[in-house]
Amino acid sequence: MKSCSDIIVIGGGIIGLAIATELAPVGMTVTLIEKGVFGGEASVAAAGMLAPLKEFTKPGPLLDMGICSLDLYKNWVLELKEATGIDCQLSTAGILTVAMTDMEEEWLQERYQWQKSEGYDIRLLSGKEVQKQEPHLSKMVRQAIYSPHEADINNRLLVEALVIQAKNRHVRLFQNTAVIKLKHTGRKMTGVVTEKGELEANHVIVAAGAWTADILRQVGVNVPVYPVRGQIAAVDSNHLPLSHVVFGKNGYLVPKQDRRIIVGATEDLAGFDRSSTVYGVSKVLTGAMSIVPAISEAPFLQAWAGLRPATADGHPILGPVPNWSGLTLACGHYRNGILLAPITAKLIAEYVSSDETEHMNPFLPNRFSLVSSEEK
Repeated sequence: MKSCSDIIVIGGGIIGLAIATELAPVGMTVTLIEKGVFGGEASVAAAGMLAPLKEFTKPGPLLDMGICSLDLYKNWVLELKEATGIDCQLSTAGILTVAMTDMEEEWLQERYQWQKSEGYDIRLLSGKEVQKQEPHLSKMVRQAIYSPHEADINNRLLVEALVIQAKNRHVRLFQNTAVIKLKHTGRKMTGVVTEKGELEANHVIVAAGAWTADILRQVGVNVPVYPVRGQIAAVDSNHLPLSHVVFGKNGYLVPKQDRRIIVGATEDLAGFDRSSTVYGVSKVLTGAMSIVPAISEAPFLQAWAGLRPATADGHPILGPVPNWSGLTLACGHYRNGILLAPITAKLIAEYVSSDETEHMNPFLPNRFSLVSSEEK
């Protein structure tokens, strides 16, 4: 296997797939390489929430990026459905963020005040008003913020749709293919060596999630990305209809159109261990039961875990590696890779086609010192 492309994307999760499908129509030949199966790591281990007002705790560039990406989603999945025939089950029912104690009410009020002052369309509901919307919620729920424009999606179907779209756009796809080495002449990237052979390219984009640091370390680039395990579970929703995503201090519940409710999630520093633990799963289920007690009677379906790519400052790392030619990063999205996939793809494509980095300024790799003491 030896061939040449304009661009190689390393990493076949939602971020890598989104970037590859965004780049292909602008006349570039694109190859995507995934060490396992497409979307097999963090992308399928998520609940699929598209909830920037829940995930980000203050105004700033990360929240702005999340809102912008959420705004792109409706047209993005519509285009995917038209091109692939796959309905990614985007739900736009909105999200309820609930408070059940004095301390949680204080937390909720603080969140409501700054989000309202920033002009976001949110509503503060009393306990009775929340119960009307979701009768199965605990009677302990005192207040809730309703954000009608936040959403969720079936992330597994999204992966399937992106793979088909990539094929439609003539992206060369390799899965179960590990990258062994990055090829370069001086500080100019020239391709990769995989376990199945060499691939040449003028530009390499590393979108390998929690594994990004391992790939870059061999060329003397230290990327502050590390894995955080998220344990998650699914129960049958047959006898427990929920109309909205419900988000609380002790966890969240995400009803899906395929009759599952996804409940989550832990945040464990466990290295690259993807095991589900008794403690982790019990914590997730206990948190869900405190918010919706009736879930205790729901049939249990599955538990699993994924490794989320966290960064030293909590922000994704997007853009060119300083002092290198043809080496770009798109990593560190932590819990929000699915939410941020459309905007990440657009920003990376904009940079690759025009060298424009203005819109990525808060997320550029140059905010870190990336040079290691030893370059191999």
